[in-house]
Amino acid sequence: MKITLIGFGLFCILATIMPFIATKKWWIRVFDFPHLQLTILSLVVLVISLKVFNFNNILEFIVFLLLGLTSLYQLRLILPYTPLSKKQVATTKNHKKENSIRVFSANVFQDNSDFSSFLKVFRNANPDIAVLLETDRWWKEKIQPLKADYLHTVEYPLDNYYGIILLSKLPLKNTEVKFLVNNNIPSIHASVQLPNLTWIKLYCLHPMPPSPSENESSLDRDTELLLVAKNISSQEYPVIVLGDLNDVAWSHTTRMFQRISRLLDPRIGRGFFNTFHTKYPLFRWPLDHLFVSNDFQLLELKRLKSIGSDHFPIFAELCHNSHTEQNNSPEKASKEDKIETKDTIREGLKENGKSQTL
Repeated sequence: MKITLIGFGLFCILATIMPFIATKKWWIRVFDFPHLQLTILSLVVLVISLKVFNFNNILEFIVFLLLGLTSLYQLRLILPYTPLSKKQVATTKNHKKENSIRVFSANVFQDNSDFSSFLKVFRNANPDIAVLLETDRWWKEKIQPLKADYLHTVEYPLDNYYGIILLSKLPLKNTEVKFLVNNNIPSIHASVQLPNLTWIKLYCLHPMPPSPSENESSLDRDTELLLVAKNISSQEYPVIVLGDLNDVAWSHTTRMFQRISRLLDPRIGRGFFNTFHTKYPLFRWPLDHLFVSNDFQLLELKRLKSIGSDHFPIFAELCHNSHTEQNNSPEKASKEDKIETKDTIREGLKENGKSQTL
């Protein structure tokens, strides 16, 4: 029993230390993801250890002490994504329809042929704008009837699991499909007009994850996110970022993305909204994201039912209010953040033969 507890304890300690290693190798960055699971596991081991460990034994005492510190650190990371923390995006119930926008994001999974499940969930959500990821030509053909309601579209289907489609009931302008880092990974950039005539800058993203089967480094993903964050930091318009970022909300890169962009995360103070993986409840994390500028309030945020994909869709209804006062803005970017952002962008673009433009 003690050996098993020590083994689990050492695993929790090691898995907590790994993300601090300054490398973008996938086998290190993978430890950014399971903080919720590590928090639960470390707390369970800690509680059992209280009854089992002999604290006169130096090894058991050290493991217990480190495990306690590990648990505190893990709790600190996930606490913001619980109702115990202040909401970063203020809640509102009083809104005018002309100020609101309903957004929908779904990684449909390219090989998923369950279009009927998708259509049912999509129709029930009734979004004003929707970004659909991993869309190939089959998916492009299947969604054609939706264009009767969604008159404004941007389509870039691909068969490499990185196709992307934007559907909008609201007017669009300045629509572009960009390949910010990798020439095979598109993103959509557009301006969306609310019924009250306010223009919103929209970024729809799906960078490549660090994994042995796709990219052995997180450099491409981190470069794309920080490029967008840097661009947003100089934006004068309201901003919405939507998509599967292939990163978790509490990772170093995502938190730095927030500090550089000054965008808010509506999950903070509300919940995790874990969207991946649909088939493994014990191993889920929030890969599908929504970030907004500080002139938005939240009417509703929810993870929707399965559409047959490995991701759940995410839906939100937002209210634009230029006089909004938020409760819990992100920290300001430090000098070190700005240096790291500049270095990451330079390295990522150089590796992909790109110039520093967005």
